[in-house]
Amino acid sequence: MNDLSDAQRFTINAMHGHDAGVWVCEGSGLGLSPTLFLQALCPDPDPRLLLVKWKHTAAPPKHFRSTGTQPLVYSEGDHIAPWPYYLHLFAPQEPIADKFELVSGLQDWQLIVPVLGIVVIFDQKYDPQPSLFSWRGFRNSVTSTNQKSNRSLEWARAQRLPMVIAALGYDNTSAFQEQIHGRYEITDDIPIVPGPELANLKRKGGSGGMFSFAFEPQQIALDKEFARHVMSVLYQQVSAAQNEVQE
Repeated sequence: MNDLSDAQRFTINAMHGHDAGVWVCEGSGLGLSPTLFLQALCPDPDPRLLLVKWKHTAAPPKHFRSTGTQPLVYSEGDHIAPWPYYLHLFAPQEPIADKFELVSGLQDWQLIVPVLGIVVIFDQKYDPQPSLFSWRGFRNSVTSTNQKSNRSLEWARAQRLPMVIAALGYDNTSAFQEQIHGRYEITDDIPIVPGPELANLKRKGGSGGMFSFAFEPQQIALDKEFARHVMSVLYQQVSAAQNEVQE
């Protein structure tokens, strides 16, 4: 995935009318979770690589200076209700996602379409204790003494966009709300949507795309209906924010 010489390169065709982007990232759990979220929403074709360019005239941070580009995971999908837009879904690519959040924001990269909202994924299996399967979890377990600190969540907040937390494997109980709100000091204006954990299901068929190895060996999938519900809640947040601007 990190060998750009073998990567699929293409340009987004933003000629679908009203186009909009959504950013999906991991707060705790598997680094693959954002890709699984994209695949649940837009299974055909599989999520694929997109290279985006540094936007500014000044040199990019040293992590990206050799190429001036950043590899993202990308999917697109039409008619994802209730969104009226042709959606472009972006996710950071592991392990480069760590560097991306450390040195840049969404406004620093040429994403072609405006990003209107963010989905941050938390997984009960890896929270509160970080997992070595998560690059962020490993880093935080080693470097962080503040248990309420979560770099991805703080980065998402700093983008100043409507945001929703997708909480995998959590039950919608008062104890859950208290746990996750208290641990990360999440304010009430950020919806937390609990849903089923990642499923160990063998994927039938498959397109054989560049991410096929990431799905079939692990045999894991994210629930499609849950992903759509999260997107519906995010659209409510986006609509509310747009109404505030108009007023």
